Amino acid sequence: MGIFIGAPLILLFLQFFSLGSGDLLPVPQKDIITTEDLRQYLSLGDINIDLPALYVFGEAFVDVGNNKFLKENKSNFTFAPYGIDFGGGNATGRATNGRNVVDFIAQALGLPSPPPVLGMSDVDRKKTLTGVNYGSAFGPILAEAPKVQDIAGDVLTFDEQLALFENTTHDVKSQFNSTESYAEYMSKALFFINMGSNDCGAQWQAYYKDQYGVNNFDKYAEFVSQKFAEQLEILYKLGARKIFVNNVCPMGCMLTSLQPSTKACDDDSNNEVSTYNKLLPDLLKKLQSTLPGSKFVLGDLYTIFEDVFASPSSFGFTNVTSSCCNTTERNPCNKGEEPCKEREKYVFFDLWHPTESIHFLWARRLLKDNSVCSPVNLIQLVQA
Repeated sequence: MGIFIGAPLILLFLQFFSLGSGDLLPVPQKDIITTEDLRQYLSLGDINIDLPALYVFGEAFVDVGNNKFLKENKSNFTFAPYGIDFGGGNATGRATNGRNVVDFIAQALGLPSPPPVLGMSDVDRKKTLTGVNYGSAFGPILAEAPKVQDIAGDVLTFDEQLALFENTTHDVKSQFNSTESYAEYMSKALFFINMGSNDCGAQWQAYYKDQYGVNNFDKYAEFVSQKFAEQLEILYKLGARKIFVNNVCPMGCMLTSLQPSTKACDDDSNNEVSTYNKLLPDLLKKLQSTLPGSKFVLGDLYTIFEDVFASPSSFGFTNVTSSCCNTTERNPCNKGEEPCKEREKYVFFDLWHPTESIHFLWARRLLKDNSVCSPVNLIQLVQA
């Protein structure tokens, strides 16, 4: 049985109780602007956090505008209605209507949201010690496949993001008086990674399926995971110690994958994602056992989405089968057109990317919910 979206009311009622009380906390209003206010709103209590910086790597879900600085890029989100709920209604390059998961996590942890690396001046790159965002929509773990490049244009692969981070380390290191103080700073910084969806989705469909054979996704997943492990080791060698890795969301439940008649998710796609996700726990455990001083935590983004799809009303959603903005075929939002009014009730803003409400749910579950983090939650990792 696949995941079904839009279950009958009686099923939702039963699932509400099987999942507990759900999570109906809405996105905080704009008057909740301080870290203390947000922590109180999230019921995080009086937590003690010593976090100097947040460094972010990934793809569209965490991109805060890097793609708009790539000359040959075709996949940036710098036009209305994107950003309609982001301070002043500005389209910053975030693939959603407002803030994304990184914005919420940064504020809850007492930091400014890390700026897009490609948008920083040389002076800012040398002075900024609170973190940087290297995320790039369509950014894969592997090299960008030619057919994907035709669709997305130039993007930052994980290798390219790591190369940019290496440049950052040289800039940051110059701000410290000793090697020891710099190493302490890096050991306390948080590294947040959301990679893999493009490798399980567009990269596989457009190129690697033909290379490996349609029935050999498991071998492809092994190849991707091995490359990912090598990249995480590079990140460690560059100084990272506290590394939070999200797994891949259920790609078969993206709106472009739903069965037209039943609105059921695509089982094949979700099974492929699950095949890849199952490799991550052992991968991270092995890295932690071999890299002294490292702490790896796995965030279960797949389950966060799955819980919402299983019981939308438990989380305050009423629409999980259509996008909030108007779209044409498989394209992003139609430029300049008004999106839906009740954006807080939609899971998807466009055909592939979640609304601010999902991003807020994602952030708050990672911060304190041990059922979707292993072996500890995000706050516990920061405090470790």
